[in-house]
Amino acid sequence: MKTILVVEDDPDTSIFLSNLLTSNGFCPICAATLAEGLKKVVDACPDLIIINAMLPGEAGIRLYHNLRTNQSLCRIPVIMLSTLDSSTFYRCPGAKRSPGGKPIPEPEAYLQKPPEADELLTVVNRLCSAT
Repeated sequence: MKTILVVEDDPDTSIFLSNLLTSNGFCPICAATLAEGLKKVVDACPDLIIINAMLPGEAGIRLYHNLRTNQSLCRIPVIMLSTLDSSTFYRCPGAKRSPGGKPIPEPEAYLQKPPEADELLTVVNRLCSAT
């Protein structure tokens, strides 16, 4: 059973994602903040991470940067969720560069919120089968 970390501050979206993943044979672990997400990614070593890019205080982007700049965590595939479409999101300051100015690679997938269940499951299955 693949473990998926869901970092989402909206309780309704978190419950939706958790139920969807559970009913499709995955083991979701939920976190609502940057700190909680970082702790759970280290403790659980998930197969995939789903991050709400728009967590308060740019925490979703900071979490993604932390993952991509950490040697032991950078290989975990990430799905970013956002109410913004991908072209708008990638034009946001900080979305593609770390605070030190280094380029950050794009996540393996980007889905607009609210995600369609079938589309999300297709992406989750593709990324989990690749790991």
